[in-house]
Amino acid sequence: MASIKEIEVKVLEVDRASLEQKILDLGGHKEFESEFFAILFDDADGSIQAAGNLLRLRKEQDGVKLTYKQTVSTGLAKIMDEHETAVDDFEVMRQILASLGYREGLSLRKNRAQFSLDGQHLVFDKYFDELEHIPEFLEIEAQSEEALLALIKRLGIEREQTRPWNTRDLMQYYQKK
Repeated sequence: MASIKEIEVKVLEVDRASLEQKILDLGGHKEFESEFFAILFDDADGSIQAAGNLLRLRKEQDGVKLTYKQTVSTGLAKIMDEHETAVDDFEVMRQILASLGYREGLSLRKNRAQFSLDGQHLVFDKYFDELEHIPEFLEIEAQSEEALLALIKRLGIEREQTRPWNTRDLMQYYQKK
C-alpha cells in the first residue's frame, strides 16, 4: 500500500504532439501508454463525493488498484492525500465494495500516456464512451507546488491555463461548452 500527497493540475485542450516533443527535448521520457478502466464508488448518502473525495477501483496496465483520495486543498493545485493498494481481482473487489454498501457511480475508460521529467509525472488523458466529448488534456503531478510551478514554466505553459480540477469538474466544464 502506498500513501502519498498528490499535487496536480490539468491543462485543457493541449497540442499533445508539440508538448510531447517538448517533454522529450527537456530530457523526459515516455513511461507507458495504456487503456485504463475505473469505477468511482460512493456511500449511500453520497458523502464521499460531496466532500470532494474519491473512492476508485481501477484496472491499469499492470494490475488492479483500489484508491481513496481525500481533498486537502484546491487552490493553485489540487492537493489530495492518496491511499492506494494493489488488488488481485477487479470483480471480487467490486463485489466486496457493493456488499459493504458502496454504490457504483461514474465508470471511466480512457487512454493514458505517461511521461516522466525531473522526477515529476506528466500524463495525457483521453476519455472514451460517454466522456469522449472531453478533449485530450495534460495532467501534471509534482512533489510540491514549487516543483509544479517550475515544470509548468519549463514547458512554456501559462499559469492561467492550468486548473486544479477533478474529473467531475471537467465534466461540468465541458457540459456547459
